[in-house]
Amino acid sequence: MKQLGFLVHIEKCLGCRSCEFACKNEHGQKDTFRRKIHSVDVDSMRTEQRFHHFSMSCNHCANPACMANCPEMAIKKKANGVVMIDHVKCTGCTLCVAACPFDAISINVLTRKADKCDMCYDRQIQGDLSVCVSSCPVNAIEIMDLHDPMNAYYDQAVYGFEMKKMTNPSIRFNTNHESPKQRFWAAPYSDNKENS
Repeated sequence: MKQLGFLVHIEKCLGCRSCEFACKNEHGQKDTFRRKIHSVDVDSMRTEQRFHHFSMSCNHCANPACMANCPEMAIKKKANGVVMIDHVKCTGCTLCVAACPFDAISINVLTRKADKCDMCYDRQIQGDLSVCVSSCPVNAIEIMDLHDPMNAYYDQAVYGFEMKKMTNPSIRFNTNHESPKQRFWAAPYSDNKENS
């Protein structure tokens, strides 16, 4: 069985919010975003602020707290791991909203039903990319199968952000493993007297 999840390339993300607004436009949310950009200060010891950014939505967890807390059984996992809300069954009780450790579920102000990322399931069925993936100008978001051994080396957390792991979120990060201070170097001093 598959477990589809998001792969976020930290070193590529610009924090431009293209994925946020593309998702909002695609899914018609009025005042809420299914996907959000997080910006984390990567080195608080330096005088200048340096950030890395990453995009996050519903993490389609392996053990979704929202699904376990839905009294109407309106939340299900597909065979490929995508967590979906059945809007016919959903009563808008907000128990899933409270249960999600990532604040990834909201109540749609128009339908009064729970709403979250469904990984653009309808687009995927048609062979199209999810709108967040297709809208990113630097290809910082991908969808991958977490059960594929080729994807096992990606990080499950990102520096500076508390990744709650009790639900086993289906998101991975491709991070630059260098310390921020190690990214800068100077040429070694050379006492070249020939040029003096």
